[in-house]
Amino acid sequence: MKFSKASTRNTWESVAHATEQVRNGSLDPALSAWVNAQGFALDETVFSSVCRFDEGIYTGTLVDHRGHAWEFFADLNDPQNCDLEDVTDTLGPKSPDHPQADLCDKVTMALLYQREKQLAA
Repeated sequence: MKFSKASTRNTWESVAHATEQVRNGSLDPALSAWVNAQGFALDETVFSSVCRFDEGIYTGTLVDHRGHAWEFFADLNDPQNCDLEDVTDTLGPKSPDHPQADLCDKVTMALLYQREKQLAA
């Protein structure tokens, strides 16, 4: 997808980078395994961002193959302390279809990225 603004291109590249790091395990192979164990196919899942809080503790937002946005908290040291929530219905302007959508928002861009990659497949 071509964008005229550098800020929008940077957001696309940021989403692509986060997605690739989780997919190939270079961020943390255990995080990639956790995402897969939650039922998400890594090659069809897009990550708007992933934040490492501490050793083995991550939070972020992902978009699944159906275009649903999920917020997650993964404590890989304590699997009972993990959380995953489908937040699709509460996206509002983060949805690329919303008239006030901001393509510089990483969640918005992850949703758009997922759609574009799905169309290209």
